[in-house]
Amino acid sequence: MSETVTSALLEALISALEQSPDKLQRATVTRAARLAEQIAAQAREGAPVNYGRLRNSLESYVEANGDQIEGGVKTSYAPAIYHEFGTGPMGAANPHPKAAELGVSHRPDGWVYQSEEAAAMRGEEYAEGEKGGFVYTEGVPAKAFLYNALTASEDAVLEGLGGAIEEVFLK
Repeated sequence: MSETVTSALLEALISALEQSPDKLQRATVTRAARLAEQIAAQAREGAPVNYGRLRNSLESYVEANGDQIEGGVKTSYAPAIYHEFGTGPMGAANPHPKAAELGVSHRPDGWVYQSEEAAAMRGEEYAEGEKGGFVYTEGVPAKAFLYNALTASEDAVLEGLGGAIEEVFLK
């Protein structure tokens, strides 16, 4: 092989290697966005539904900051945390898989809160004791819809992000 051909091949290899970090990041961000949306779809499927506010609030995101890429599912719906981790004695009896590890505690007794909407949804059998929209509750069990969606997707995430490396370097 001539020195000119060898030099040209080395230059091409060096150029490809210099461009590969940017290509890898773009490929990873693209795949991460697709995977985050798949996880969000699974979380929506597992989320409890009354009026759909929680389910409709779940959205995927991917943010690239330098050489770090972060992605997942987020919500701006404040009550989402109560459904994920549970509340009151019902939450304690049906805890989130990570409750102990995260130090989640639950109120030990039931409580009364005011909500015309919740009272209307409860039905006639509760009407006598719940005048003026006041509702007694012992909380809700943990639904762990975000945790379940993420853990169910672990293998797909590893495989999908690993595919970005193959896409960039084995083409």
